[in-house]
Amino acid sequence: MRCKKTIIISVTGFLALLVVFIYLTPFAGNIVANTRFEGYASSVGIRKIKEFPPLPSVTSGKTQIRVIQSSYCWGNLGCADYVRGNAMLKEIIPTPVNPEEDIKVSFANIPAPSGLDIHQFVDKKSMKIPMKYGSFSAPKEKGVYYYGIFAFWTTDDGKFSKGDTSSVFAIEVR
Repeated sequence: MRCKKTIIISVTGFLALLVVFIYLTPFAGNIVANTRFEGYASSVGIRKIKEFPPLPSVTSGKTQIRVIQSSYCWGNLGCADYVRGNAMLKEIIPTPVNPEEDIKVSFANIPAPSGLDIHQFVDKKSMKIPMKYGSFSAPKEKGVYYYGIFAFWTTDDGKFSKGDTSSVFAIEVR
């Protein structure tokens, strides 16, 4: 009888410690992420930690241009493929910019990428845009323009990928 009582107390104590561990650690969100317990966990207050690949900051003067995540391969997140080109930007309102204004592309809080390419989408083709010191000039002709950014990081020797990400944005030259 006494042994049975000791087992019940031990199991109850273990379960209590487990609950405290789940509620007090930042890992709890990752434990239940993408499982059938995710909905329940959020309903009882366990915050799911979301990771995202880095998005560039794109600015024109003091205006922040909205950037949409596209395809990536990034660490524990794995890889994701999105539709290519301006198809992702159909519902997005282009950010107004002045003709030939500098558009700056940068990544904050992480090392600079090993490579960075900007492409302008015209019809169903893409055209590489030359960059100088992390920026390029907006077109001088009025209209709506769609762009894609592709950035990648490699090891110091350049032999292995550390991750890559792409994003898209739209501007309207007025």
